[in-house]
Amino acid sequence: MMYTYVNHTILSLARECISMEMQERPELLWLKSRHARIQKKYNFRNKQETDRFLYESMYGQKPLKSSEIMKMRYWRTGRYTPGNREQCLLYGRALELSQDDMRYLLQNYYDRSLDVYDPDTCPEDSGYLQRAAYMKELTDAYLQKIPVEKLASFKVPANAPESCLRHLYFTDLFYYVHSQMTPDSEHLQRHIVSTRYDSEFKRQLKLLGEIPRKTMLRHLIIFDLPHLTLEKLNRQLEFFGYLPLCEEHTMTGGERLDWLLIRLIKLYEEACAGKEEKECLAWFREACRILDRFFVESGKQRMRFMYFKSLDLERNSL
Repeated sequence: MMYTYVNHTILSLARECISMEMQERPELLWLKSRHARIQKKYNFRNKQETDRFLYESMYGQKPLKSSEIMKMRYWRTGRYTPGNREQCLLYGRALELSQDDMRYLLQNYYDRSLDVYDPDTCPEDSGYLQRAAYMKELTDAYLQKIPVEKLASFKVPANAPESCLRHLYFTDLFYYVHSQMTPDSEHLQRHIVSTRYDSEFKRQLKLLGEIPRKTMLRHLIIFDLPHLTLEKLNRQLEFFGYLPLCEEHTMTGGERLDWLLIRLIKLYEEACAGKEEKECLAWFREACRILDRFFVESGKQRMRFMYFKSLDLERNSL
């Protein structure tokens, strides 16, 4: 059981984190400076003329109606972000960004990885092969940490646990959001036969397509525990093309998840120094449940870093 003062510290951090959402995104201030640079370079009279120029640079044509360039304003003011990677890259080119600035646009402002791999071309990409091999190392190490008795309780062959990786991952992750569950629960049975989740999970572990940074964070945290450290996690994020955890970084909605995770992991490292692995795992699970309940009650769904829809008992009971 977690000590009361630690519980209080975690909740205080969560409250402070939410209060910081009122501040303007540092990434947005950076973006506005790039807009201002274009306006100055081409002597545009105002931001609206700059927005029109950016639209025409992106799409190679004049807007058919004025409402079409409104998204330039929305991106500039932070109301929305580009709808997909292609739009984001076109936007960066229209802003005439340098290579370093384009990296910032993708990793910081857009909160995505530098690279996305297509299944038709990635087998020939050396960078992809290195990253895919390392992800395989992480999943193999994760499976090796699972106790034999747990494998037996789920009727998983001890000599071939990789055949049930998705199921083991799902049941493990469940405890970071819910405190009670049994292996034969109806919810788990529905999950086991879910071909949709199976396909999505396999795609992510093969590093194919767009994988949100928050999703990758969840994978890395689960695979690293109980040997999770801030240094190790940041090294892994950078290896996979994502921005390492950064004090000032915000998600696209302005959420300060990085700020919170940095402090949570530091607390974990301090609290679990010299402790048994089982104790460390229990500490982190309870900390995550405390945070998850708080964010649910606060209506902050995007801050639920260990949650995804398949874990929702009520949603899956409909």
